[in-house]
Amino acid sequence: MTRPRYSPRRIAIVGGGMAGTLTAIRLLRDSSVPLAIHLFEPRAEVGRGLAYSTPDPAHYLNGPALNFSLFPETLEDFSHWLVGHGHAHAATADDTFAPRSVYGDYLRDTLARALSAAAGRATLEHVRTEITDLTIGVPHRVRGADGRGWDADHIVLATGVQPARPALAQDPALEADGRYVPDPWQPDALAALAGARDIALAGTSLTMLDVVATLERLGFSGTYHAFSRRALLPWLRHGAGPCDDFLAAAGPAALAAPTARDVVRRVRAQCRALTAQGLDWQSVPPALRAHIGPLWAAASVPERQRFLRHARPFWDNLLHRAAPPTHAVLAAVRAQGRLRVHAARVTRLDRSGDGRLALRLSRELPAVPTVDGLVNCTGAEYGWHAGNERPLVRSLLARGLVRPAAAGSGVDGD
Repeated sequence: MTRPRYSPRRIAIVGGGMAGTLTAIRLLRDSSVPLAIHLFEPRAEVGRGLAYSTPDPAHYLNGPALNFSLFPETLEDFSHWLVGHGHAHAATADDTFAPRSVYGDYLRDTLARALSAAAGRATLEHVRTEITDLTIGVPHRVRGADGRGWDADHIVLATGVQPARPALAQDPALEADGRYVPDPWQPDALAALAGARDIALAGTSLTMLDVVATLERLGFSGTYHAFSRRALLPWLRHGAGPCDDFLAAAGPAALAAPTARDVVRRVRAQCRALTAQGLDWQSVPPALRAHIGPLWAAASVPERQRFLRHARPFWDNLLHRAAPPTHAVLAAVRAQGRLRVHAARVTRLDRSGDGRLALRLSRELPAVPTVDGLVNCTGAEYGWHAGNERPLVRSLLARGLVRPAAAGSGVDGD
């Protein structure tokens, strides 16, 4: 069956977080043909996803506004939006660290403006359902958890990330009574622990800082015990611009077939050189940004695996630094002696004899504390693998419509 010549192109965007919303914005703004877009997102609001759904004003973006424009050709777009909506002053807007909920507002507002500008040429419908399966054909078809189906000429997978859950053996009743919090982003998930004496935090990255910021706001006055394999705490983000392009200066040969060891060696050497000159080593990550894609594309699969296995935690620690308001909470808690960081992973959670919780760890420590509760702070899960809980992911993998990337992170692509 041939569609009418002037009927709109049907676009199905699966996922309404930042990736799906930005896809819709760019299509509405840039397409020269009629479009009928369906944006499939179970949440009541599009644009927020996992990252920007938090309503807690203590949860900030981990970079200044100038880093968060939706449009690389207009880096001041988010800064101007903050000023126009009363969230920042013009003189300091570029350097403002905004709450993540405010960034969700920016995404939704930008989508609304793009849709208004495309009136008469494109339509967009937010469909509140989880897409559980799809078929490829002429046309393609997506199917929702509620049994409905939609035809599409193009399908965009923008499924984003899901909260990570560590392989933690524990009594299921501990989650039911609020002692174990697997998802700290759920509303009121942490309220039951506000009056506790000791809380364990599984993970020491930015998610851990968000949990601490929320618990402090709720009045928690006890001790935090944070656990991770390498016990790396986030750095305070400085406003350092990029340093000299030291990778480009190394010559084409250094970038043609990169190894994880060589890149790490060059990054460390540059950080040491800057520090020796009294300069800020935090100028290194922005200098690396332009090279990340080409380096990954040029690296062999074994080198990608080596990076993910050995270097990624340190890269994440270098790149994902804390906003000043968030880091100030961390500094205050540490100054009060209320944060203890342990280089080990929590592998099991049991009830102790005194009614508290006993922790089993991946390595032996001199003294393992008992606690009143544990919060999963391991962040987001990026993998497409058999253990993924999403029905669509499981279906696509089982039918071979997608396959995990050979290095083990994300999906394979051409």
